[in-house]
Amino acid sequence: MISHQLPGLLVESRDPLALAPDVVVDVHEISRRVAALEGDRSAGLPPAMLDRLRTAELLPGWYEDWVMAEQERWKQLRLSALERLASRYLERGETDQANDAAGFAIAIEPLRESAQRLLLETHIADGNYAQALRAFEVFKSRLWREFGVEPSAKITKIMAPLLT
Repeated sequence: MISHQLPGLLVESRDPLALAPDVVVDVHEISRRVAALEGDRSAGLPPAMLDRLRTAELLPGWYEDWVMAEQERWKQLRLSALERLASRYLERGETDQANDAAGFAIAIEPLRESAQRLLLETHIADGNYAQALRAFEVFKSRLWREFGVEPSAKITKIMAPLLT
């Protein structure tokens, strides 16, 4: 049925769902690029790839146990890559890109403190102290509302000079 609706998608093989060699799978492409980041400290990603990391969900709407485990693994890979990029951009003084990468990680996981910390560091590096304070207060309020806890000492230390 699928071969008739999407000719050229599948090839004959022992595997009934073997994809044709010219089919591009976004998960494979993103995984290759993220793996390259791990080996090369100077590597970055094209801006369009940042957005793809933000939106590349794995089989959205599927709820089988094995899929959910893979979705979580994929989400963690995306978050790690976005944070790694944000950190590298920040080290290079490319604060707009660092802001985008940290913001994309926060869009995926709003209470991930490591991403929030990178965003705050980016605002501070840019001299956007009011924006850093606002982002910190939003994060702090949400953390308290959802879990009844305060931000860690690491994040509080980053904000200490602005809070005094």
